[in-house]
Amino acid sequence: MEKIKLDKKDKKLLSYIFHNFREPITKIAKKCMISREQAEYRIKKYEEKGLIKKYLVFFDLYSLGYNKNYIIKLRVKNPNIDKLSQIKTNEGILIFTRVQCYGAWDYILTVLTKETLNILDFISDLYELWKENLLDYDIFEPIELHYFPLKIFGVNKEENKLSLYETEKKKIDELDKKIIHEISKNAKIKIINIANNIHEKVETVNYRLKKLKKNIILGYRILLDLNKIDYKLVQLVLKLNNLSKSNKNKILTYGSRRENIHAVGIGVGKYNTIFQIIYKTPSELIEEINEIKETFSENLVEYELIHIENELSPKTI
Repeated sequence: MEKIKLDKKDKKLLSYIFHNFREPITKIAKKCMISREQAEYRIKKYEEKGLIKKYLVFFDLYSLGYNKNYIIKLRVKNPNIDKLSQIKTNEGILIFTRVQCYGAWDYILTVLTKETLNILDFISDLYELWKENLLDYDIFEPIELHYFPLKIFGVNKEENKLSLYETEKKKIDELDKKIIHEISKNAKIKIINIANNIHEKVETVNYRLKKLKKNIILGYRILLDLNKIDYKLVQLVLKLNNLSKSNKNKILTYGSRRENIHAVGIGVGKYNTIFQIIYKTPSELIEEINEIKETFSENLVEYELIHIENELSPKTI
């Protein structure tokens, strides 16, 4: 695999476009203190070399009818990344992420369902797909998922945190749905192209998109191939014996302040807390794990480490 070396300008640019890639290229360049030509050249390089795998839009899925959220871990015989793409879905279910990992588990799925779908029916479909090769599974129901900005290059801005949890449902009409459909297919699509595709005025689409950003569009993220820059991703799942409000705030505060913490989940299951960690060296990972163990030592019952090997492109709607 071809590795990519990043200089200071690359790191600043990647950290900024990680959640601001829809901004005009002139604004991106100005924020990163480089020329427009340099910004365009570098971003094109990230895309061509595979560092940027996909541009993503995160939606308020609860308002779009998905009111149940599950993280399902699977252990199978002869794991193969291609098998993940064969998992069937229907209009009542959304497989948000499909991840191949190694350790105690082989795959992790983040699954969102509508009211009418029973998660056990989905598990039954998995047994049909793998048959006797599905050895075990575990279900965690996250009540809150929080995704932080890209902090590994020293940038830490709390206002760019992206959170998924049950909220008050917002009403959307058919035009909103058309715009959501277009931007979900191509997160970088220009407003004029959305207007052309759905046969609406540019001004109308622009107005509606601004409203959606306040209510339905939670934010933007880039799916990076971390291996290209010699980083790795793990999930540290914890069982804490106290999830009081003060301890929940402690978990979120810790996640937002630590450079290597990429995401945090809090919910119900055998384990009730997830820290997603990006690291470069084994010593970085060990340091983070030890810091977490020390910070939550009074309430930590047990923990498990899951190494992420590969991830298919998330489906955000």
